[in-house]
Amino acid sequence: MDLHYFIPTVFFTLFFVVDPLGLIPVFITHLAGFTAQRRKKVIIKATLISISISVFFTLLGKYLLQFLSISPGTFLVAGGILLFLISMEMLLGKPSRLKMRDIEDSAEQSGDAGDVAVFPLAIPLLCGPGNIAALLLFSSQAWGDPLRMGIIILLSVAVFLIAMAMMFFSAGIESLLGRTGISIIERMIGLVLSAMSVQFIIDGLKAMRVLNS
Repeated sequence: MDLHYFIPTVFFTLFFVVDPLGLIPVFITHLAGFTAQRRKKVIIKATLISISISVFFTLLGKYLLQFLSISPGTFLVAGGILLFLISMEMLLGKPSRLKMRDIEDSAEQSGDAGDVAVFPLAIPLLCGPGNIAALLLFSSQAWGDPLRMGIIILLSVAVFLIAMAMMFFSAGIESLLGRTGISIIERMIGLVLSAMSVQFIIDGLKAMRVLNS
């Protein structure tokens, strides 16, 4: 993997999967009624939890795949399919079924039963199955190369910091772009992510020697 290809691929894939812009309406809903100080604490806590989870799966993902006897090629195909499904939800303007189910479940809990920073902001909104799959995918490709592993972690942290900034200014961004503007941008992101996911599937099939290089 050439770094000139690897760096933008990792960043944009993680950014598109996290989709902080498309989650702005959800952020506003879950942070409504909070004082400015409490909102700040919740946002920072959710970001730190998401970063911790991403670092964990980046560093230990390879061992997990080995323990489950999953080859990198197989996971490339599976991860590509999952990312393709996420891109279709973006293109069609449909919220993630998994995320929405988790949000509905959390709404049924009492205020003391759970921490909104942990659930659902950190998991699954910021660091959901798609993000974890992407991290496992990239870490399996970069295993044994400290530079690339470090880049994955740094880019993942950068994406969550961008998401944190958008949470802080979510109300202003939604007012500026409007629901229509956010929807248009999300569909454009979905289109790009769909193409990237297909490339992951092709790379996985090549790694499995199903397709010729």
